[in-house]
Amino acid sequence: MPQNAVNRLIFALMNSAAKTWKWDRLAPWLLVLLVLAVYLPGTAQLPLVDRDEPRFATAAREMLDRHDWIVPTFNGEYRFDKPALVYWLMHAGYATVGVNELGARLPAVGCMLALVLLVWHTGRRWFGAQAGFAAGFMLATSLQFFIHGRLAVADMPMVLAVAVACVALAELLLAPPAATAAASAGAADGGERGEQATEPAPGWSPRLAWWSLWVAVGLGFLAKGPITLVVPVLALVLWRWVFWRKPLPWARLQAGRGLVLATAIVAIWGIPALVATHGLFWQKGIGEHVVQRGLEKLNGRSYNPFFYLMTAPMTLFPWVIFAGAAWVAARREWDARRAWLASWLLAPYVIFTAYLTQLPHYVLPGFPAFFLLLGAGFTPATLAGLARWARVAMGVFLAVFGLVAVVALVLVVRAELPAGLAPLRDAVAGLLVTVGGFLLVAAAWWGRRGALVALGVVLIGVGAWRMGTGLRAVSPGVTLGPALRALPADTRFLGSRFAEPSIVFYSGAKWVFSDQPEALAGMLAQPGPVAVVVLERECDPLGFFTGRLRWRDYPEPTGLAAVAQRQQSVEVFNLGRSRWQTLSVWVRP
Repeated sequence: MPQNAVNRLIFALMNSAAKTWKWDRLAPWLLVLLVLAVYLPGTAQLPLVDRDEPRFATAAREMLDRHDWIVPTFNGEYRFDKPALVYWLMHAGYATVGVNELGARLPAVGCMLALVLLVWHTGRRWFGAQAGFAAGFMLATSLQFFIHGRLAVADMPMVLAVAVACVALAELLLAPPAATAAASAGAADGGERGEQATEPAPGWSPRLAWWSLWVAVGLGFLAKGPITLVVPVLALVLWRWVFWRKPLPWARLQAGRGLVLATAIVAIWGIPALVATHGLFWQKGIGEHVVQRGLEKLNGRSYNPFFYLMTAPMTLFPWVIFAGAAWVAARREWDARRAWLASWLLAPYVIFTAYLTQLPHYVLPGFPAFFLLLGAGFTPATLAGLARWARVAMGVFLAVFGLVAVVALVLVVRAELPAGLAPLRDAVAGLLVTVGGFLLVAAAWWGRRGALVALGVVLIGVGAWRMGTGLRAVSPGVTLGPALRALPADTRFLGSRFAEPSIVFYSGAKWVFSDQPEALAGMLAQPGPVAVVVLERECDPLGFFTGRLRWRDYPEPTGLAAVAQRQQSVEVFNLGRSRWQTLSVWVRP
């Protein structure tokens, strides 16, 4: 080879190495900026949504007010839905930015950031720097994580705990035998041994992997119950007997000691909680909110064995279009790690397909595995090797969704809404801009257009902020909260045909919710100031698309006008019920 050609080759290799070194140092910081750009805009403005967020946020505040770190309550009554970890994390959020929406949601954003960095680090070690960055980026810009990564609920701490446990399991079982023996301090390394994958870079030490596994199981239980143990156990079964089918060194798990450690972590809170509630936390929290939901349909929902496959195009939006390419690439380079990721991904689908209560986010614990597989298989070579029809199908998917988003945005901007609900137009427009941002990110990533990827991220953030401010302007809790908080401290509050949990958070008061005339009469019979929020009428906004907007009017509660004064009437959008509503506030001084 001529000397000048050798020099050029050496220069190219040195330049490539320098770029790789800089990229490894820059990648995590880019992912941190990405998470902050996507998950912070609108998070402080977005009112507490649905019915779970205000219950969690209020329970955390009530625990602070009572100086009670053990038993959560909502509206003054026991709340058995979830263990205490998420409330403790919200206490930290409240201490950081105050008792508000952002404080309640900071734990979810923090867990999201930690999850993205964990996925990046794992993908980088297992499949290379490019795969790790792609996996973290795609996870951060997926629709279901975009939703739950900013909600004040228990899902994100649980998903993070499951991810740590599953990564630690693979690190522990696939570590070279010599390293395991050295780190085990003489512990027996018996059990089945299987074919080990070659380490591309120094991995977790077996000691770190073991502690991470069992501490994550314990903390995950404190976040959302036994799912943090059930998912890794089923994934192990699928790995050993379905996807990999080779012997594994089970003794490395030291499951007996590990379960003792995890149980001890849970017992720190669990024993005082059981004592304080006379065993009700186990009976209600596990019996009703875990077991019963698996045996009975929640709120009369229908059951469909294909529910999670049918919802995957939305929950994994927009990256689901590349799932086929990633799977083909994974099968070409099948190894123990890819088999483990397939097992981890499938485990929540198996568990919750057998669960009668079905919600799209239940399978979130498997999504990090999906994005690790996607990051490893989403390469220019893989896409170039796809059949033409597959590339056309992916392009059509992006084009159709983009067209639908544009048409919907035009319709929403031109729509005629009730005067009090005009801000809802901005909220829906923000949602559609966010969807457009997701589509642009996916299309630009496919075409390797970095500037357009950045523009898509900006659109996601801007759309999220506009969605938050628009919904805040029509939120019943935010709209009524200031006037209700200004009433005397001894005022008693009643919701008549109105029982949204957000009003408890925003008013800072204890409420009675009832549709029965006797409840109103009994409250009015007692001396002292009374405030009543009455649902006067409501409408299903879906009628806007069918041309049939029908308002349902409700009669005024009997006897209310004789003893109370109507202070205000507002038009709001009740997100928990997905209804436009007219509410009135009646006060007896």
